[in-house]
Amino acid sequence: PLPENNYSIPGLAKQSLIFYMRDFLSKIANRQYMLIAMLGAPLLAVLLAYFTRNVSGKAYSFSDNENLPAFMFMCVITALFMGLIISAEEIVKDRKILKRESFLNLSWFSYINSKIIMMFLISAVQTIAFVIAGNLIFGIKGMIPVYWIILFSTSCLANLIGLNISSAFSSVVSIYILIPFIIIPQLLFSGVLVKFDNLHRNETTVNEYVPVLGELMPARWAYEALAVEQFKGNRYERNFFRYDMEISQNDWYARFLIHQALKRDLLECRYYNDSSQYDRVVSDNFGKLTGYIKKLSALAGFEPPPEVLISSLNKEKFNAETAEAAEILLDSLAGRFRSVSNINKSKKDSATIALVAEMGMEAFLEMKDDYTNDRLTEIMVDEFNTQKIIETRSKIIQKYEPVFMKPVSKNGRAHFYAPYKKIGNTAIDTFWFNIGVLWLVSLILYVALYFRLMKKIIGT
Repeated sequence: PLPENNYSIPGLAKQSLIFYMRDFLSKIANRQYMLIAMLGAPLLAVLLAYFTRNVSGKAYSFSDNENLPAFMFMCVITALFMGLIISAEEIVKDRKILKRESFLNLSWFSYINSKIIMMFLISAVQTIAFVIAGNLIFGIKGMIPVYWIILFSTSCLANLIGLNISSAFSSVVSIYILIPFIIIPQLLFSGVLVKFDNLHRNETTVNEYVPVLGELMPARWAYEALAVEQFKGNRYERNFFRYDMEISQNDWYARFLIHQALKRDLLECRYYNDSSQYDRVVSDNFGKLTGYIKKLSALAGFEPPPEVLISSLNKEKFNAETAEAAEILLDSLAGRFRSVSNINKSKKDSATIALVAEMGMEAFLEMKDDYTNDRLTEIMVDEFNTQKIIETRSKIIQKYEPVFMKPVSKNGRAHFYAPYKKIGNTAIDTFWFNIGVLWLVSLILYVALYFRLMKKIIGT
């Protein structure tokens, strides 16, 4: 029998282990790298949290701190930056070694897996240290697992972006020039510094959903998940969120959709039905009245509207009797939605009374102060936005309290700060949906890294 060959190429798993151990030993031998990698994250967290911990007077109040949204956004940007920085040189610095070992036909699959495992481990340590330090100093309670999952997912995605860049470019200088071109769009197109409704807006632009450019930004998905979960998943608001959502949505149906939009459209039809100058406006209004009366009747649990009414909502058959019948039906629908809103207000009051009885009023108020934030609430309900509806030729778009607004699209798209997303008829909580998007993009980047697509695209 032939003697055992000690120089045969090992299998994929063993190659991954060898690559990993070589990388691990190289890193722990570099004291400066380890010091910066392990201590940089908590130091950044301390700086961010300390200077955004706005103390007015002697006692610090989390509820009154106006800097929470800015702190959360900087957490996301920091996670992206740290993930990029630690991974951007990983492959390019091994280029000579890889070239020297190329004659052995070693596995690229094993090599990139060893790199990804190492990057993910470093990111896990960095983000948990960052979250613990930052949340403790800022006074964010009960959210460490949530913050870590989001920031770790963001950092892992950044790791894969960095590895793709590192595999494609042959110069470290080129890589570090490219990093700002990745980070700056995250600042501009994430919907935080510049609202999506104000982003390159003109008279014909109506952003019913997050713009496509915003959908491409990892920072948008991470920040939205963080903000929505901080608002509705904290220890205080989770007791009332389902009631608040029903109150808000039914109030919008009654106050804005019916009284401000549909009844105004009906009035325009009454005045201008016989005017050829307003043909297009009146025809559009009839279309909206027909569609929304059917939709709202189903939502209110009413019988389908009479066919004679629906068939008369057009220029040829519309008359005073039709207008009167439509107005009565709209008033009935508004009354029904107000009733549902009042029922949920009573349920919320009952839940409040039960909590106060269980905890005591002082502890209840302390819980509210410790877990809710006034500035975040202003942003999530868009408190200072005076435009609660946007009316187009074919639809009426809700712009009222986005965190309580139910998404209408069934393909996963939604407005910014939506409480959940819909795939078909399945509602998925925004936190988990956005995390899923981050990991789906990470998977796509992994495939791109395996096939070296970026290297092939830029031709290096």
